[in-house]
Amino acid sequence: MTTGDASLRSQPDIADNRFGFARPGTPLQVLGYTGDWAYVYNPHTQGTTYVYSNLLAPGQAPPRYVSQPAPPLVQQLQDTIVLTQDSVLAWYPSPSQDARFMPLLAGDTETVIGAVVGEDGAIWYQTNDFCYVPSNNVFVPSQSDSFTGRWLVATLTPVTTVVAYDGQTTVRTMLALRGVPRFPTPTGVFSIVRRVPNETMDSMTLGIPHNSPYGYYVKNVLYTQYFTPDGASFHDNYWSWNFGGAGSHGCLGLSFADSKWLWDWASIGVPVIVNAA
Repeated sequence: MTTGDASLRSQPDIADNRFGFARPGTPLQVLGYTGDWAYVYNPHTQGTTYVYSNLLAPGQAPPRYVSQPAPPLVQQLQDTIVLTQDSVLAWYPSPSQDARFMPLLAGDTETVIGAVVGEDGAIWYQTNDFCYVPSNNVFVPSQSDSFTGRWLVATLTPVTTVVAYDGQTTVRTMLALRGVPRFPTPTGVFSIVRRVPNETMDSMTLGIPHNSPYGYYVKNVLYTQYFTPDGASFHDNYWSWNFGGAGSHGCLGLSFADSKWLWDWASIGVPVIVNAA
């Protein structure tokens, strides 16, 4: 089996373009060796490939679900989904323990290429490496409008997400923190109007005293990108981790990794669409 992410190649050559990948723990049967490369049979895809032999280790015989033929697609997709709760990646769309491959955590993303009806009669999403994710506890972004170039879509409920697009291509899907009912995140079509790499956020600028239930004074807020003149923005939200839910004064708070990525990717003028649902 593989001990790490392994590139799949048609030839035993690092210069050969990879045509796929195998996740850690993928069972492979070694058929032979060419130098440092192993020629292997993948019982899941039922194909042969070359992988770097240093990424292989002895493993147990795989369960029957690994080699089960894939069910037909009932819908073709090309999307990035985000897990809203902890879930599982399965070899086959079945709730059976033997079908499970690895756990998935809330906030993880997967690229999916279609939907199938599982062994349990429920809808499962097929990933781009032919594994499966149950459709419950999964958010699939949709596009209500479109632009050329780079643009962003935020969806506030039921799970708050921000999706970055380049044209019609999904680039990144991020969980975000939306405004509480008293201070809702504005909806509509906006654009990034101002960027501040590091600032102090003070509720007094909104007329809210520090000692009120909604007061705040937060230093070192990183990667703030405003999309309304009155202060709604994307920014690093290091003091709260309720991503996907409510908890801000109207901003869309992001994890450090996502806010840094968005800072590097976006710029003044990038369109921002905020949908209520």
